[in-house]
Amino acid sequence: MLTRLRKSRGWGRFRRNRSANIALWVIGAYLLLAGWIWAMEGVHAVGRRTGGWDLSHRPILGMFLPEKTLERVGPAQVAGFGVRQSVRDRTNHADWLVKFVGTALQEVDRLPADSSTTPAEVLARARLAERGIAATPPEQVRAWHAEASALFDQIDGVRRVANAVAGVKLREELLLELLDRPPRAEGGTPEATDFLGKTLNAAEDLLFAIEDARKVVPEQDPLRTLELAPLEDAVETLTDLPRSSSPAETIAAISRDWIALLDRGDDDRDRAIDREIGASLVQIEALVDKMLPMPSGFDGALYTFRMVLGTDRQGRSIMIRSLYSAKIAIQVGAVVALVSVLFGAALGSAAAYYGKWVDHAVIWLYSSLSSLPQLVLLAVLSFMFIGSPFEKTLLPIYAAFCLTFWIGPCRVIRGEVLKIRQLEYAQAATAIGFDRPYILLRHVIPNTSHLMFINFSLLFIGAIKSEVILTFLGLGIKEGSSWGIMISQSQPEVVNGFFWQIGAATVFMLVLVLAFNVVSDALQDAFDPKHVG
Repeated sequence: MLTRLRKSRGWGRFRRNRSANIALWVIGAYLLLAGWIWAMEGVHAVGRRTGGWDLSHRPILGMFLPEKTLERVGPAQVAGFGVRQSVRDRTNHADWLVKFVGTALQEVDRLPADSSTTPAEVLARARLAERGIAATPPEQVRAWHAEASALFDQIDGVRRVANAVAGVKLREELLLELLDRPPRAEGGTPEATDFLGKTLNAAEDLLFAIEDARKVVPEQDPLRTLELAPLEDAVETLTDLPRSSSPAETIAAISRDWIALLDRGDDDRDRAIDREIGASLVQIEALVDKMLPMPSGFDGALYTFRMVLGTDRQGRSIMIRSLYSAKIAIQVGAVVALVSVLFGAALGSAAAYYGKWVDHAVIWLYSSLSSLPQLVLLAVLSFMFIGSPFEKTLLPIYAAFCLTFWIGPCRVIRGEVLKIRQLEYAQAATAIGFDRPYILLRHVIPNTSHLMFINFSLLFIGAIKSEVILTFLGLGIKEGSSWGIMISQSQPEVVNGFFWQIGAATVFMLVLVLAFNVVSDALQDAFDPKHVG
């Protein structure tokens, strides 16, 4: 079959298709990656079973082991390609790294006096992949950590000031919004009474917020010198106003000119806060680089590769997870497409060639399955494995997809075989005396090979996309790494404006699916008689 395919005119047309050739190179790269991961997983499994070797400690050979996809390599939600993030994100990253070093120092403090493990060995074990604590005396690391912690205390103090001032501004805006939109009601009406109560509460909240802010702002801050007597008098006046007072009387008790005084020094204060936080952050990042220096040489190149696309919420490498997920996608696509095409081709060709009750049984089977929505059927089939020993394996995915994806190839092959069995060479083989199984396997099925290849490519794409959908819904792969898991886990990240994980999974899947789409179109143009001019 393959020899006949290579000698056909369609194969020549396919080879001359430049887009298809580029797509094949892309697919080949994915296949090489998947093959490498499969090989290393097999070697690692044999080594652990025999006790001969352990690839998890090998930087290259063990990079794509399943447990390495779950390894923490840095702070949470680090942007890829070295993109500079906001001051807030950089502060959170530095804070996590300082705490990481602090945890290692606590382990040093808990060492028994008679322990054979030295403090330097404890610090050496604290690693983020290839990045570890500096090989300096523990006392020096402790000094750097204390200095960084002191700087974080300064930042916390500045943040308390910023939060206190923000609380004042918020309550000021609420009060001004009330004064700008008074109800059109006479005194004594429920609307006027409600307006009086809301205005009084807003003025009291503003007064309390200013008093709280004065406790943390610097001595020279304008809030320190702000005279509160007008606001206190306004609160007292509002308290004494009768409930029958009009909205105009309520507004008259609050001086807009006094509220405008709160805006004094806002720009200078904000700039000072930003400068102070920025200066402290630069010093902290310098100390972090001393405590956790970036590796150099070969280890530095590996760590840089891990961090190319940043990290997810658990601090895991998005690049490693994306590449490993390509292996899962190819494995699911190849197994499902191959089994579905072979099974569908066998049933379809048998139904068309033998006819009668065989044809009726096959038609009834795929008609019954086709009457159910495919996504619902896939979900039900996957749900059947919940609680079984196979729940966390790929077997539920294989079973769910293979039991439904064979329908398309079966219909297509059945229609083609119905046409082929009427051709002269098939009838001549029957007249010569060949039995029907021989004719089916030797003459009929080989002439449907172009449809098998086309359907294989289409089902490969469908299996990958369906796996992502089922996994996103929680019915597919439960553990490990896959593009569906990455997209599902990126939901809270997207809310916070972090798109690296969902973007990486989408791009890797898009490239593979697009390559197979191009190949499928090229196969149809080259081999399908309906497309051949």
